[in-house]
Amino acid sequence: MTARPAQGAESGRASVAARWGFLFVLPILILFVAFKFWPILYAVWLSLTNTSPVSHTADFVGVDNYVKLGGDPQFIRALTITGYYVVGTVAPVVLIALAIALLLNQKIKGRGLFRVLLFFPAIIPIIVVPILWQFLFHPYGLVNSAIFQPLGFDPINWLTSTDSVVPAFIISTSWRIIPLCIVIFLAGLQGIPEDLYEAAKVDGASMPQRFRYVTIPRLKPTILVVVVFAVTLTAKNLVFMLVMTNGGPDNASRTLSLFIYDVGFRFSRVGYASAAAMLLLLVIVAITAISLRIFRTDD
Repeated sequence: MTARPAQGAESGRASVAARWGFLFVLPILILFVAFKFWPILYAVWLSLTNTSPVSHTADFVGVDNYVKLGGDPQFIRALTITGYYVVGTVAPVVLIALAIALLLNQKIKGRGLFRVLLFFPAIIPIIVVPILWQFLFHPYGLVNSAIFQPLGFDPINWLTSTDSVVPAFIISTSWRIIPLCIVIFLAGLQGIPEDLYEAAKVDGASMPQRFRYVTIPRLKPTILVVVVFAVTLTAKNLVFMLVMTNGGPDNASRTLSLFIYDVGFRFSRVGYASAAAMLLLLVIVAITAISLRIFRTDD
């Protein structure tokens, strides 16, 4: 007979705690809806209109913007350049960051100093990085004079050649985001129990075998985070292209983000630009879904 009042009191305390918890979370929910959820919904609506602040039009046109994008050669070219840029950046970033993280995870002398020095590119203001690489990629800049000319190559016009401009962006973007990926990989590596490695050693597993059968399976969630992080940063990168080349030469570095910027802000075709932004979002979501499939973990 005394159990029911106790259960009721416990239920009442849980209800009060839930209400207080909701009140504490409410400000973050409001900010999320106001600055994340609502802008996405508004962008979806704009993509279905021909909104333009110049012509003062905002008529509903349905999927016409998406149909026009499918036949727009400039959009197709920007999408192709973006794919080349994203794949060319993400693959080496993941491999290089993982290799450096594995090295820094070992008990080597001075690894704390190495970690600080390697993280330096990530703390430089984003607007400074493309300006810095403009000087480095100059025909007589440090990249040519210190690396390629000593090997016997002629100076490369990195930012004025249609063949080398995207590789230049791949190099500069990788330099910027690899330190961030190293930190993520280090966190994942330090979360792997040492007992697993000790057990593998006892079973006679070599270092490559321990990496394949212990490190990689346990690191799959971390690899997924790094891939999605790198894809998102790269696909949405606008500052580098805008500052370094403004899409040139001959639109060879006009990625999808720069295409959206040009159409929306320079030509004031907000509805058309919103449709392109929605397609970019769908591409990122599709890549994320594929990554989830590839790097899923099975108990």
